[in-house]
Amino acid sequence: MITGVALIIQTVRSYYRKMSSGSFDRYPDMEGHTHFVSKNLTPEIYNKLKDLKTKSGYTIDKCIQGGIDNPNFSVGATGGDEETYTLFGDLMYGIIEGRHVGFKRTDIHKSDMDSSKLIGGDLDPNYVLSSRVRTGRSIRGYSLSPFITRAERRDVQDILLKALSNLEGPLKGKFYSLETMTPQDQQQLIDDHFLFEKPTDTFMTDTGMARDWPDARGIYHNDDKNFLVWINEEDHSRIISMQKGGNIKQVFERFCAGINQVEKLMAEQGGNEFMFNEHIGYVLTCPSNLGTGLRGGVHVKIPKLSEHPKFDEILKNCRLQKRGTGGETTTSTDGTFDISNWDRVGKTEVELVQLVIDGVELLIKMEKRLEKGESIDDILPGPDGACPRPKAPGKALDIKAIHDYKWRATPKASNFPKLHKHHNLLAKVLTEKLYNDLKGKETKSGVTLDDCIQTGVDNLGEAGAEPVGVSAGDEECFSMLSALFDPVIAAAGGKAGSHVSSLDGSKLGSTDLDKDLVGDCQISAGRNIRGFRLSPSIDRAERRNVEKIVSDAAASLDGSLKGKYQSLKNMSDADKNRPIMFQKVSCPHLLSAGVRRDWPDARGAFTNDGSDFAVWANEVDHARVVARGQSLSAVFAKFSEGLTKFDAAVKKAGKELMCTDRLGNLGPRLDYLGTSLQASVSVKMPKVCGHDKVKEILAGLQLRKEVGKDGGEVISNKCTLGSTEVDQVKCLVSGVQHLCKIEKALASGKGADDLISQAVSGKV
Repeated sequence: MITGVALIIQTVRSYYRKMSSGSFDRYPDMEGHTHFVSKNLTPEIYNKLKDLKTKSGYTIDKCIQGGIDNPNFSVGATGGDEETYTLFGDLMYGIIEGRHVGFKRTDIHKSDMDSSKLIGGDLDPNYVLSSRVRTGRSIRGYSLSPFITRAERRDVQDILLKALSNLEGPLKGKFYSLETMTPQDQQQLIDDHFLFEKPTDTFMTDTGMARDWPDARGIYHNDDKNFLVWINEEDHSRIISMQKGGNIKQVFERFCAGINQVEKLMAEQGGNEFMFNEHIGYVLTCPSNLGTGLRGGVHVKIPKLSEHPKFDEILKNCRLQKRGTGGETTTSTDGTFDISNWDRVGKTEVELVQLVIDGVELLIKMEKRLEKGESIDDILPGPDGACPRPKAPGKALDIKAIHDYKWRATPKASNFPKLHKHHNLLAKVLTEKLYNDLKGKETKSGVTLDDCIQTGVDNLGEAGAEPVGVSAGDEECFSMLSALFDPVIAAAGGKAGSHVSSLDGSKLGSTDLDKDLVGDCQISAGRNIRGFRLSPSIDRAERRNVEKIVSDAAASLDGSLKGKYQSLKNMSDADKNRPIMFQKVSCPHLLSAGVRRDWPDARGAFTNDGSDFAVWANEVDHARVVARGQSLSAVFAKFSEGLTKFDAAVKKAGKELMCTDRLGNLGPRLDYLGTSLQASVSVKMPKVCGHDKVKEILAGLQLRKEVGKDGGEVISNKCTLGSTEVDQVKCLVSGVQHLCKIEKALASGKGADDLISQAVSGKV
């Protein structure tokens, strides 16, 4: 049921998504989202904050991007730097108050690291397998992980390593770089359960925390292996104290000593300090980890209690949370749980660890009763917790700041990406000199060199199948960054010059292919509209405007092309799964480039009544005109008619397509310029596709192989720049005809060495 207030908010948000003038704004569509951003971000707050930037350049749109892309993630926002929490306070304080149960913006965070104040703390080792206390710390003056530069990240590592290398006594140890560690060290860290790996969690990847992996990441641990520091995972540092058994008091003592020593050494060695704020305490990337940032926990065996119908209520009243022993997103399968404090801010470190001690003691007491078949009703905790205690006074953080919270450090390290292990065209072309020549440039719409190369830095590629590693954020990139773009385009097989086009199907010749080996065919071409950024950099308002232009142009098509436009958001599963439709972008190169942001906002497709022609809106290109069927010549005729009419409709509406005489049709992918045509056929060629020379065969034939929507193999043309649409379809036909010969020869057992040699050499 929708309440009156909720209905008003929903109506207001709908208005802001499309204004009466017909233009669109950037306010995100959060219908169906459950995170704290969706509960706190109103159009009024968004419009107040949308044009603000922190001193490092972080914006409210970057702050909330993870939540927009992950509707059910609990918080939905990330800090990009220390200033995020003040400049965007109208949103962030609401999130903090919601996540930390009433901690208001007027409250003052208290701290207490005196482990002698703990009561108890040596938990029953028959039930508690291990104990751990951890927190995060961020270094003032540097951006946080969603927005940190390579140079900043390297500086952060250097600052922490300098301090850690000077630890003495039981904290003395060794650092292991994720970049350079040996296989033996890696295996030992895995065996010790110390190693953190590249994040695959979509919230971390969508917010940019995994960029440049594994550059400047690593693990420090002491000789006793009970004190660890993770460097540049989610936060600048993750400081962990742990040991086997239930003596969490010892763990906390070591934890406090380690943090204090690292902080002292940082200040003495370079005048560095941790980010802190009298209101929210220590500043970290996720608003859920502010304040103490502390999570004290144990792995405890409570199989009987975990089956009790009030188990979750017991944990809630004790201010505890549960997860599986394998990490944040895991569950228990044998009654062993990772039990830890729920709160981070509003209580002191001592209070939080005491809550864990009291709560786990109660859980063990309950487990013992249940083992004996006894009731636990008389010891069920109320809202005041397992063992109500007077609120600890604590004290405000009494730290003399070296710098103001807006102070920005000047990185000493280089920002040049490490590409020596990469197999992509970016690594072949980009030198440090070229990087330095281009790194300070920015297009009028704000696209930089680092924006364009991030996908190549994040994706290593593989020998023999080298991806491009560069994406374009807008049309100006092609001129501003031509010193990089041009050689990359050439290396991708593009022949820049005078772009030519031919959609005359009569020039195709025979398009007959072996029906036993070749199935459906599809031909498509991308189009992008001048004046709007391309998909890696486009904002929500631009994307919504593009959708309207594309859908209006498609709606004017007539005859056999006539059909209707459907928004992806409102499309049925049956319609989404039609062969003519596109799928949610999953290619890691496109994900790193930012193409999938805000999905499915302003995406959709126009399809004709026969479902053999479509115009996609905002998949990878602004528009992609698609024809599909069984006869390649008939598909090309349908495609040519549709593309010609669509282009004309866009121009009739007063819009221009991004197209130049030298590079043809422009788009985000540098290997799909020129005609931007992709002609493909599904194939059943297990011998060819499984051959150890398949990469060389396809390269020689100027073809590429991909996995189709149904999981089968799809073969398509590789080059799109320097020849016409007719030439490219003819290239596909001749190449696939040759593949059919190879497949049959291999299947007959006669061998196909000569045919393979012809393909590899390109002499077909």
